[in-house]
Amino acid sequence: KKKKKGGGAGAAGPSQETEEGAEAPSEADAAEAAKKAEEARLLQLLATLTEERIRFGITAESQAAASAEVAKAARLDAEAEE
Repeated sequence: KKKKKGGGAGAAGPSQETEEGAEAPSEADAAEAAKKAEEARLLQLLATLTEERIRFGITAESQAAASAEVAKAARLDAEAEE
């Protein structure tokens, strides 16, 4: 049995508390904090990768050309093993 406490979805603070104590909101808070930390980590990674692509002059065209060369080399290698 749950009793409502505080506002609805999106409200600050816990919105529901179980009769056993505040374990559920604490777990929800921990999950939300972990989600936000992962989002921040991914945004930082994206920023770093973008900076490195600019620094090394990597464009969509140069990346596609490099991928095509790798695919060709892999195909030739597979043919040579036959």
